[in-house]
Amino acid sequence: MKKIVAFILFLGFGLVFAQAQETQPKPTEDHSRDKFIPEQSKQAEYPGGLSAFMREVSQKINTNRIKGAKGRTRSNAKFSVSAKGYIETIIVTGENESLNQEVEKAMKSMKKQWTPGEYKGNPVLIWFTLPFTINFE
Repeated sequence: MKKIVAFILFLGFGLVFAQAQETQPKPTEDHSRDKFIPEQSKQAEYPGGLSAFMREVSQKINTNRIKGAKGRTRSNAKFSVSAKGYIETIIVTGENESLNQEVEKAMKSMKKQWTPGEYKGNPVLIWFTLPFTINFE
């Protein structure tokens, strides 16, 4: 009788604690672990280059509207160029809020289309961060 009870207990524990493995289908193409290969990527380009973009934005900044600035004032503009070549998101941070607003306004007024960035031959969104410094004397 003890042997039967022990056998039933072992069989019960075996069934209760047995783990079944489920197989999951493998994703078709997972690029999350791809190594970055510079030859397969291309930055977004402004007609005339990034220096031409900075020059045009700087020319559109109205320094008369900047309030409370003395000496050197800085702002950083972070923006994205969409897969279609247009500036989409603009985030400007810096010491002087009126300078930040003028930089954002100047960047929004830029209408030239960029050549979009590419990764593995497909157009992609690219982020840029540009510094703006103005000296008030």
